[in-house]
Amino acid sequence: MRKNPYFPTVMSLYINYILQGMAAIILAQNMVPLMKQFGTTAAGMSLVISSIGLGRILILYFAGRMSDKFGRKRIVLMGMASYVVFFGGILISNSIWIASFFTLFAGFANALLDTGTYPALMEAYPDSSGFMSVLNKAFISAGQFILPILVGVLLTNQFYYGISFILCLGVICANLVFMSQQKFPALGTVAKEKQQTPVIHLNGKPKFWLEGTALILFGFTSVSTFNIIVLWLPQYAEEIAGMVKSNSLMLISLYSVGSLVSVFLTAFIVKKWVQPILVILSCTLASFLVLVFVLIFPTEVGASIAAFGIGLFSSGGIWQLALTLLLQLFPRNKGQMTSYYTLMTSFSVMLIPLITGNLSEVNIKLVMIFNAGVTLVGFLLAILVYVRYQRLHRIEEADVLVGNETIEY
Repeated sequence: MRKNPYFPTVMSLYINYILQGMAAIILAQNMVPLMKQFGTTAAGMSLVISSIGLGRILILYFAGRMSDKFGRKRIVLMGMASYVVFFGGILISNSIWIASFFTLFAGFANALLDTGTYPALMEAYPDSSGFMSVLNKAFISAGQFILPILVGVLLTNQFYYGISFILCLGVICANLVFMSQQKFPALGTVAKEKQQTPVIHLNGKPKFWLEGTALILFGFTSVSTFNIIVLWLPQYAEEIAGMVKSNSLMLISLYSVGSLVSVFLTAFIVKKWVQPILVILSCTLASFLVLVFVLIFPTEVGASIAAFGIGLFSSGGIWQLALTLLLQLFPRNKGQMTSYYTLMTSFSVMLIPLITGNLSEVNIKLVMIFNAGVTLVGFLLAILVYVRYQRLHRIEEADVLVGNETIEY
């Protein structure tokens, strides 16, 4: 791997995704001091957090086109610059409206980095693109593991909460300088080797309005399941389970450990033994049962099991597996299908914080009940897709060129 001339570039790209993992949870991890800074409530903070999804929606369509037209490096640098605006802007914001404006840049950064980084990884390591994409998810989980520890240390020692933002700002600025000096591979590099991958043979014609719509909606529910945990499980653990705040924040680190384990476990299981649709079905059911468990047993142990369980079953790859299945069912419109799928993900990131923020103002337990309901809907959608999949397709092993792009939200 180190012999590859693009190794420094790839390492710099992965550092971005450590920060992307941090950026996804840094507002929720610092919710109480930020509410005081902005003069707002949990519902107001939810409006700020939802701006990440709005920012992603606003730029996602253009980001992909710009990546193909202007090259990966320029788009990645734009994404990094957007994170500079976000981390720095939040520190100087004094209202939810100013904070929401700066949070839009976190959504811009997310979309820009995704549309620049994943193609760049495939072009830098065309024969190992799947593995490189899996590592990307691992670095996101690493960021979500590190940040709660940092915030907990700051809280325990009564240090300024903004130090977490300042450190992120410093790292992204240093990496931006380093990245600007690195070379990127030529556009459109593809793998030349062949490997055994499943090829789907039609026994019937899939219906977009049925299984296509079900999979796209599943993209919404699967993201919502773990986003709600990331945003609200610490507060749920404090108010319902009686956990100390510094300990409750550490639940997200536990969630990240589960996610990190799941990334590699899911990839191994799917490659060796199990059809992706069965993994999707079983993991969604397991996520629902975990949420029911923490509602019945709202204790520190229950919250810990929920954190690790949702990381393990919900955020380690079933979103990507559902996208892969969608593209297999509708291979002639891959770009269009991907845009539909990722757009629903962006709507989840935008809408779910607004809904759950208002529920939390009534009773934080309603947030977990809502999450269990959303996850149950996802399970029912997975059942529908499973039934249709079994009727329409059979899988055989065949030699095909590697060329599928893994997409991270």
